[in-house]
Amino acid sequence: MHLLEPAWDSLKREFDAACSQSAQTGRGQTTRDLNQFLRRLAQYRTEAEWVSCVLDEAGRFAERLAVFSLDQQMLRLRGQQNLALPDDLSFPLHAAAAFVSVVETKDPVVSLRSPGEVGQQLSTPNASDRAHLFPVMNRSRVTAVIFADAGSVDIDGLELIAGIGSLVLRRQSNAGLHAQIAPAAPITGTHEQALESLWDGLQPARDFSPADGSTKRSSASLLPWAALNEQHRTLHLRARRFSRVTIAEMQLSRPGACRAGREQRNLYLFLKSELDKARDVYRKQFMTIPSMVDYLHVELVRTAAEGDELKLGAEYPGSLV
Repeated sequence: MHLLEPAWDSLKREFDAACSQSAQTGRGQTTRDLNQFLRRLAQYRTEAEWVSCVLDEAGRFAERLAVFSLDQQMLRLRGQQNLALPDDLSFPLHAAAAFVSVVETKDPVVSLRSPGEVGQQLSTPNASDRAHLFPVMNRSRVTAVIFADAGSVDIDGLELIAGIGSLVLRRQSNAGLHAQIAPAAPITGTHEQALESLWDGLQPARDFSPADGSTKRSSASLLPWAALNEQHRTLHLRARRFSRVTIAEMQLSRPGACRAGREQRNLYLFLKSELDKARDVYRKQFMTIPSMVDYLHVELVRTAAEGDELKLGAEYPGSLV
């Protein structure tokens, strides 16, 4: 046996013991912090108190973040940390595709910080910058969104904070002492009118003129939303979600190609392989009912092409319908 082996074994035991003690101390501190956060959050009375508590705790997991409430399709800034946003910042939900995705999927979303994805005020000039968005739920409704710059962020930690915030809202939403966060909009009009309004929102562009000059279905020939059966409405929602996720993934995985495509006004040329594959999948999975809309085309124009269809290029085959 080497003379140094006993000393080495002793040093190793001391090191392992120190690591174990450090880990136990860290777990204990984390548990105390989360317990204190839950106690403080459960006692909130106003929206400002709830936002302050969520923002303080979320700040342990992200350097730059903000909390937005969603009130009748408007996003309103309620608190921020190290983002230098205007205190009165608000913008329509439909103006930021990443926020729309959070509300529709009710799941965390990672997004480019482009104007089309997160809105003009939250965007950055660097095409590779990203952000994480986390929904805060009141039962089945998204009432707030935590926005975090992706530069220095603990995704699991922020998702936990959003989840705890949701549970507290769900438990306290009917209690007299606690304010509603982004109260639900009052229901007006008939059920059929509400569904027809949703149908209009689902189809922001039904009259695209195809490049080949062929005749396309006009909006007048489409059934009203109320006339669609539940299976068809579900297919529309799935198609819209597929389109948003697919175009977002293209922008995240190939930001350089997207930027060059916009600059050269030929996005289709730079993304031809991905777009052809996506269009083929969309055609087979969703173009199975007469009322279907090419949401993939709508999303491509709205976000990747920044609202300018001409940026898709002359070779782009056009909308599927």
